[in-house]
Amino acid sequence: MHGGYFDIMYNGKRDPSGLVKGWAINNAANLLRKKKVMNFCIEAGGDIQVCGQDANHEPWTLGIRNPFNIDEIIKTITVTSEGVATSGTYIRGQHIYDPFKPDTTLSQVRSLTVIGPDIYEADRFATAAFAMGVDGISFIKTVPGLEGYMVTDNKMATYTSGFERYLVDV
Repeated sequence: MHGGYFDIMYNGKRDPSGLVKGWAINNAANLLRKKKVMNFCIEAGGDIQVCGQDANHEPWTLGIRNPFNIDEIIKTITVTSEGVATSGTYIRGQHIYDPFKPDTTLSQVRSLTVIGPDIYEADRFATAAFAMGVDGISFIKTVPGLEGYMVTDNKMATYTSGFERYLVDV
């Protein structure tokens, strides 16, 4: 899947750990939808699924952390029904690997945020794109329904052209 950059098989065994968080959030969101809950925001470990509006009847406003200073927000976005996932090594350390070079430390990208139709898709594509290094943002550009924002290790930010529609002017 994803050009071989995301596979739940690891050392010959199934390892769903790269999917569990997005899957769990997505299932929780589906349960709320079945109960006719129209407005919600579910967050777990920085991955988020929203639906509807916030308490002020506005789109949900989310911040993307600066991977060099996690107390700082570097971009603010608004979403109403999307999933938003960020993959990176700035909080949990080196836990994502390039399956084609598993012994190589990923060091070109500090964070890669993906906005998708739901958190399950956003989460798995964010992980795969992060594993691709700086080419990950180009990969996200080719996938219909996804937008992305990448911060490299040299503090340069790049985003897909459709990402702009989610940005809040600050």
